[in-house]
Amino acid sequence: MLESLPEKAVVRAGRVFVALRKSGRVPSSKSRVFHAVTPYCRMSLCADEPGPGSQWAEPPGQQITCPACLRRLNRLGNERRAA
Repeated sequence: MLESLPEKAVVRAGRVFVALRKSGRVPSSKSRVFHAVTPYCRMSLCADEPGPGSQWAEPPGQQITCPACLRRLNRLGNERRAA
């Protein structure tokens, strides 16, 4: 199974997550937030999702930066990164 995981995937409690950001423009005063999203899913672990007519931007980021997603990942158990 591990050979079929996306690069930079995070596996917690048997679930796979990748760091994705919402597509679209970000004000220059803010940095992009990368959420924990299960591949082929519209909603992130923190229950955030892109608005109507939008989507998650590809490619996945280097790491998850959303504070709410990070808290929920920590509650799911120990982190294992795909090789």
